Amino acid sequence: MAEINEQNDLYPSMEDIEGLEEAILDKEEDSLDKEDDQDDATEGIGELGRSRRRRRRRSRRGRRRSYRKRAVRRSYNAGRRSTAVKTGLTTQLTSKGQFELRRQQLPAEIQKALKDARMQTVDTAIYTIKSVKDKSDIDLMEASDDKKAGRTNLNRAQLDSGKYFLLTDIVLEYAHGASEEDNDPADFAFGQFALPAQILNGTFEMTLGTKVILPEISCAVFDDTDTTKRKFQYKLANPKWLKPSMDITPKLNMPKAINNSDKVFNPAVKITLLGTITEKA
Repeated sequence: MAEINEQNDLYPSMEDIEGLEEAILDKEEDSLDKEDDQDDATEGIGELGRSRRRRRRRSRRGRRRSYRKRAVRRSYNAGRRSTAVKTGLTTQLTSKGQFELRRQQLPAEIQKALKDARMQTVDTAIYTIKSVKDKSDIDLMEASDDKKAGRTNLNRAQLDSGKYFLLTDIVLEYAHGASEEDNDPADFAFGQFALPAQILNGTFEMTLGTKVILPEISCAVFDDTDTTKRKFQYKLANPKWLKPSMDITPKLNMPKAINNSDKVFNPAVKITLLGTITEKA
């Protein structure tokens, strides 16, 4: 399977910048040539005089181009080393914006398919619902999971072949039934219940295959007291690539299980992975 190169810098390449600068210079110089030729014609300068003046202009513009190129390189290198610039590039970007910023990290064949419009990028939400009754350690996605409405929209806890997903946000929601007979999580109102202490005091981690992509963190990051974001949402400061045909394993570890008690029956959690994925066009 083609690999993602996450070492590729989140910054335009020097070739991209120089190409843009060359295009701007060409446009400026074409405009100046036309203006100079018009001035020569107005002043009544003959063809021989115009030829000499064009040579001098070309020489001056060659020096100007060389100076501009050096200035662009200096500015580029200064920006590339700047933490402030990189932070500015990623602050407040949408999921698709984060994807575009990292497009060059994708395998070459996926980049080409996107460029040729054989593939497209779409925002998506991958979810799974799991019972947490009498459990303290829960794999929130498992290889035994089958796609089923109200349970999960992911088969075998893996992305389909050829799909690449940039994970930007994780949402962890909790709900429970109103009675012992109310035991189908598909009927629960996820997002309407506060996270219980057992979850808030627990930890969350996530692996892709055997690689830990999100080390163990406190579930307090999913608290709903921040009104500037969606409830129970954790925004990744460094979005992560999920690759096809590899096990996606988010894990919830609680200090103690949530058991049936007065007004709490058949507790369950819903994990939602938000981001942008590649799809066939």
